[in-house]
Amino acid sequence: MIWTRFFHRRKHMMDDLDQEIRDHIEREAQDNIERGVRPEEARYAALRKFGNMTRIKEEARDVWSFVWLEQLWQDVRFGLRSLAKDPGFTTVAAFTLALGIGANTAIFSIVDTVLLHGSPYRNPSELVQIESRSPKGENDWVSAGDFNDWQTQNQTFDELAGYKSFDFRVLTGDGDPDQVWVSPVSANAFHLLGVNAAIGRTFAVNDTQTAILSHEYWLNRFSGDYKIIGKTVALDDKPYTVIGVAPADFEFPKPNTQMWVPLAFTAADKNDHEHRLISVIARLKAGTTLQKAQAALDVTAQRLAAQYPKADAGWTTTVRPFELRELTPLLRSAILALLAAVVFVLAIVCCNVMSMLLARGAARQGEVAIRAALGARRSRLIRQLLIECILLTGGASLAGLLLASWGLRWIVNLLPKYNLIETQALHQISINFPVLAFAVALAIVTGTVVGIVPALRVSGVNLNDSMKLRGRLSTASARGSGVQRALIVSEVALALALLIGAGLMIRSFERLQAAPTGFNPDHLLTVRVPLVNYKYAPGMQSAVFYRSVLERIRAIPGVRAAGMANNLPFTGFHTSVDFPALPNSAGGPGHVFYVATRSVSPGYFHAMGIPLKEGRDFAPSDEQPNAPCVLAVNETLARLYWGGQDPVGQLMPHACPKGKSALVVGVVADSKQVSPEEDVQPEVYHPYAQFPFASFLVTFVVRAAGNPATVAAAVRSAVWDVDHDQPVIQVRTMENVISESIWRQRVSASVLGIFAAIALVLSAVGIYGVFSYSVSRRTHEIGIRAALGASRGDILKMVVREGLVLTSVGVGSGLLAAFALTRLLGSLLYGVRPRDPLTFACLSALLTGVALLACYVPARRATRVDPMVALRYE
Repeated sequence: MIWTRFFHRRKHMMDDLDQEIRDHIEREAQDNIERGVRPEEARYAALRKFGNMTRIKEEARDVWSFVWLEQLWQDVRFGLRSLAKDPGFTTVAAFTLALGIGANTAIFSIVDTVLLHGSPYRNPSELVQIESRSPKGENDWVSAGDFNDWQTQNQTFDELAGYKSFDFRVLTGDGDPDQVWVSPVSANAFHLLGVNAAIGRTFAVNDTQTAILSHEYWLNRFSGDYKIIGKTVALDDKPYTVIGVAPADFEFPKPNTQMWVPLAFTAADKNDHEHRLISVIARLKAGTTLQKAQAALDVTAQRLAAQYPKADAGWTTTVRPFELRELTPLLRSAILALLAAVVFVLAIVCCNVMSMLLARGAARQGEVAIRAALGARRSRLIRQLLIECILLTGGASLAGLLLASWGLRWIVNLLPKYNLIETQALHQISINFPVLAFAVALAIVTGTVVGIVPALRVSGVNLNDSMKLRGRLSTASARGSGVQRALIVSEVALALALLIGAGLMIRSFERLQAAPTGFNPDHLLTVRVPLVNYKYAPGMQSAVFYRSVLERIRAIPGVRAAGMANNLPFTGFHTSVDFPALPNSAGGPGHVFYVATRSVSPGYFHAMGIPLKEGRDFAPSDEQPNAPCVLAVNETLARLYWGGQDPVGQLMPHACPKGKSALVVGVVADSKQVSPEEDVQPEVYHPYAQFPFASFLVTFVVRAAGNPATVAAAVRSAVWDVDHDQPVIQVRTMENVISESIWRQRVSASVLGIFAAIALVLSAVGIYGVFSYSVSRRTHEIGIRAALGASRGDILKMVVREGLVLTSVGVGSGLLAAFALTRLLGSLLYGVRPRDPLTFACLSALLTGVALLACYVPARRATRVDPMVALRYE
């Protein structure tokens, strides 16, 4: 290669250039001698005429090929030597940069996973979701009959595939029984999505009893065993052969899906147009727009309505782009708040390091002046100083990646362990290639940003002043002081905004933790026992199983009370029904109440610590066959639905299965269902035997006399004594359930708190560094003041006053920045006003105090300046 040959020839080319310069000078000196100049003067005259030898050599080498590479290598070596000569500065600056780069890398990993995560599907823009729309205009799933007709009459899509999102089954065999989130999908679903198996294969057309594992479940349940391919597992006591493992980033249709099985339709299913139970995804043909697909399906819907008027009359279809992941507004706000906070941290880091570089650059002006006097151009000096900064940030980025990796593990540990809906795949956050590329780009950009101003300042040195000690002490300080003061103000402003944001989040989280729930979570153990549906039919058979388990749990020593519910509060699932209002109800006739529903066992209210206000609790007789349909209501529903009348003994229309009326036998205190921050909703409670729905969510609540964890093993044994194939999962305290329900606020408060602490420390360090530098540069001035009679108190006040002025300006600017940040936090706050005057005032005072303390230390050192020593060097 040319550049390789260049390096081999470099020494000879340098020698030739040196020899040519010497020959030229010798000839010029000889000409001077011949003109009568003395020999000792002739050479000096030749050298003066020749000019700056170093610059001429540089200009000569500029025409050589790959000189830029040689100069770059020289700058890199010089930058490394320069950083090694000042280990104190290098260590502090690198650690400061590592904090900023690491924090930004960690948060970018979250942003990349949740907001920017690329679709694992082939040509995702061609994927669409097809839904049925009822005559009332509500979107719904699709019937198997309609889906079959769409497939046979399709002329718009390359492929259509059906799937079910929620299908919980019991896996038995090796180890303890487990509940598995299974998604039945059409055999062509993986092909339609353009996804291949990471291990093994995907479904074939004739596959029936086969299964594909998610990558996470393969690791957790089967320890990443490659030999699982080809083996048989039991799902609901039916054999399924494992044929493959999906890629790690495959999350279809939900992130928590653990297994896929083929979705097969019988002949009866293909003729069923009434039961809408499946979702449909399709891939558009090349050149087909969304509008054309919608028009084609409208024609098909009209044909089906005419062919099956009983099931499809009035029903239409909608086609919309397929969304990989739907974010809740609360989660999006939390991520944006963290992103804004980490940008503030990086800005503080940049201000801090820039101040350090300005101070260091002032001390190096003599060195830079010598290099400039030897012929170095300003562009070369700027380039060398920038490369030095980029080397500094490059090294810091390696440490930042380690900090980011640790920080991500810490953040993941804050996430809920059990989340039945989804945690938006946050558990899959990692340092991947896009994150590494971001870290590299961030290091280069940060190095350039923090280095450009100091490089321009230092490279613009005045050669005459730089050679004088007095000029260096005064001029340099004057030139850099304005920029450094601006950096101090920026640091204080950004730190205050971050402190206020973190303070509001922490106060909100504390209030949320202390918010009343309506029940007593102390000493309460929760154990989810999803019913084995293939063994126990809904109704009396399942109620008998749970009653048998409850009897055994209540007999465990140390258990005070026990009950069960099909839908435990704060676990993510929430069911509601609507009831037409009575004439005397709040809202009047025509109003509709949306009422939460929960099926519970006798003793549930006592175990949960929910007070019974009127009437009675459910009794074992309510669970007997042919027992009258009864229910209990909470105080909110009693007040709104019956308009202040006593509901006990009254009938509630359409409150039982098949539209029957239910007798109200009790009124219980209000309790929250979704989260501590949510308002209490109207709620009805049914005896589980009379309303046995959502059996996959059934959870026992066990109130213990002491630590609830001590009875966990006995509760498992009580379940397995009745049926050893019954899964026993999610054993945790009720306090953990509540804590996991507010995980977004906990993560936001924790991370913002860490960022705020970092910002506070960095601001203090930056202020201390700038004022220490200022004092050291003003030693002569302080000596003069002391010699003229200024007391130590006067000097102390002078330095601290300057710090107070800069801090005050920074605090004022920070309050304005805090208003902007709190706009992002508004939806995340509970019980705290986004512009809480007390929080603003307290944190402003805290930052002001820390800043003044950082000024006070160098100010005290200034008071110890000896006037005689300071003036001696003038």
